[in-house]
Amino acid sequence: MEFKEYDIFENLENKDIPPYVYAYPTRSAQRDEIADVYEIWKNEDKYSSEVINLYLHYPFCKYKCGFCNLYSIANNDLNFQNKYIDAMCKQIEQYKDIIIKRKIKTIFLGGGTPMLITKDNITKIVGTLDRLFPEWRKTCEEFCIEASPDSIVNAGIEGTSFLVKNGITRINIGIQSFKGKVINNFGRSYEEDINFKAINILKEAKVKNISTDLIAGFIGQSKEDFIESVKILTSLEPNTISVYHLRIRPDSKFGKDKNYKKNPDKDFYEWYELAREIILNAGFKQETNVRFTRKNGGYKQQDLQFESYPVLGIGAGARSYNSVADYIIGGSSKPDGKQIEEYIEAINSNTLKTKKIYYLNNEERIRRMLTLNLYRFDVDEVHNKYGFDYDYIFSNKLEKLIEKGLVKKEKNVYTLTKEGYKYRDIISWGFFSREVQMRDKEFYSELEKNK
Repeated sequence: MEFKEYDIFENLENKDIPPYVYAYPTRSAQRDEIADVYEIWKNEDKYSSEVINLYLHYPFCKYKCGFCNLYSIANNDLNFQNKYIDAMCKQIEQYKDIIIKRKIKTIFLGGGTPMLITKDNITKIVGTLDRLFPEWRKTCEEFCIEASPDSIVNAGIEGTSFLVKNGITRINIGIQSFKGKVINNFGRSYEEDINFKAINILKEAKVKNISTDLIAGFIGQSKEDFIESVKILTSLEPNTISVYHLRIRPDSKFGKDKNYKKNPDKDFYEWYELAREIILNAGFKQETNVRFTRKNGGYKQQDLQFESYPVLGIGAGARSYNSVADYIIGGSSKPDGKQIEEYIEAINSNTLKTKKIYYLNNEERIRRMLTLNLYRFDVDEVHNKYGFDYDYIFSNKLEKLIEKGLVKKEKNVYTLTKEGYKYRDIISWGFFSREVQMRDKEFYSELEKNK
């Protein structure tokens, strides 16, 4: 397979729009390997992290959005979901020895659409945490659940307030657009009024951090449509706004639709600039290239992950990130009910192992620091942990980025400039190792063949 390494400066010139970098290595770099989770975390002990973050994965949705390539299935079988939640709680108990020696800093209930979890099952999850880790509420700084606007409306004030009473501090609502035609185009059968109702419910339920997402680049979505959505959202004053470009993956519905381009239009950068100015002028501060916050806003688990603190995944499609490995215990890029049943069976027999894994060495650990946290890359921290042998990874490129006005340096700390924030993903991809880049290309080439 012909392979060309990703070149930061060539792709800056071309205004490339690579996928948003939220993890390193990418899921696509993992390869099949059965390994013992306890051994992976035993090796993590030598890095002396006193903190752990939990990612609880709920793989069920009411429907599957056209752009989604996450590990989720459309399934409304409550009996099946109850068995799944029981298995998740058992897994938390099986991993007690991994968790209990660390402080639980954040909990993220992701999916899927975990807002669909019944009250009884929320009680099971929280009750399991209370029983096994009585101090978790004292150390946990964020307890987040993901939601779609219609799932919030269906839960209503009473259901949403129940979540807040059980410790939820952030609800992440995937609005994506305030234009009905766009909402319908990506696979949701409701109009924009549902968005307003959902945000009003979150406010009335006194959710501490109302976190919202918008996406640019859907078919039938004009620049004016997108900018109007940005203006509407800022006027509603959520605590967090994240703005993404649409990325078409071959393992999504849109990936099989010839009307959708594989890569976003370069016009996105113009849309991004307009959106950023509107959001900043509304009193928000920019935290990352995609995230803007005001009072109580933010995404604590991702911040800690970017700073290389470990995340332990619970559930069929959950990824775990630590200093030893990046791994997944669930199935493949084509999730189905059978894989979820296999997860439940493995939990009940206490035989759960990893499915796919990527091991990290010192070079990859430094690359992770670079790719995820160039918002603040401290060279002294690298030298204290790993010595001076790895400066070749970053020194020349960072100095060139300073010359281009994308990075600045104070003492021995590199940070992104305003222009650097805009092109952060290009810069991040340029620090991926050759191995991760090759595996990513191989993974998606194979998906394209088999879609």
